[in-house]
Amino acid sequence: MMLPEIELREMIIVRHGQAEHMVNGLTGGWTNSHLTELGRRQAELTGPALARLIGDRDFGFYASDQPRAAETARIIAASLGAEPTLTPALRELNNGEAADLTQEQAARIACPITEPLIEWRPYPGAENWREMSERVVAFCEELVRPQAGRRQRRLLQVLVLHGGSANAAITWWLGLGIGEKLISFELDPCSIGLFSENKWGERTVVRANDTAHLAGLSG
Repeated sequence: MMLPEIELREMIIVRHGQAEHMVNGLTGGWTNSHLTELGRRQAELTGPALARLIGDRDFGFYASDQPRAAETARIIAASLGAEPTLTPALRELNNGEAADLTQEQAARIACPITEPLIEWRPYPGAENWREMSERVVAFCEELVRPQAGRRQRRLLQVLVLHGGSANAAITWWLGLGIGEKLISFELDPCSIGLFSENKWGERTVVRANDTAHLAGLSG
């Protein structure tokens, strides 16, 4: 007897911990930015919080391959007993020629804002928001696409990524479309978001930007 296809029912989104560019006046995007000491401590506290949230359930574990997200995921992995699969699909918005520049340097090469904003390229060689979102959405949809020889898929996926790419994943989860709604979610370093499908098939936000596990840390 063939098993019924099982779709993704739950998703956990974690933003990477505090990174060097966030405190050194550098641009984000594809800047080669590593975790600060505080960022590593944030990741260390996030691991046990995720382990409690996941329990004994089977899960997929993916992260952006950019250093700050990959380092966060690898620290978290010690608590989850599973290694993350790193992928460029979950990277932050490609900021083109502004990568590794200071904010002041980047401002000098910034492109004028154009409408619609979703098509605006902030710097020469950069992605626009639509392109970044389409990249992230394609990855998320692949997680729920049937695979040859396997009818049952993991019901829980854990993603460690960035502020922008996390917003794209959340927007996809809620079915808001790309650029159709002017909605943005504030996500702090190492915040946890839990998104679940309820018994009526409605996609819900169980928690978002949860940093309770980081209580007592400063910075």
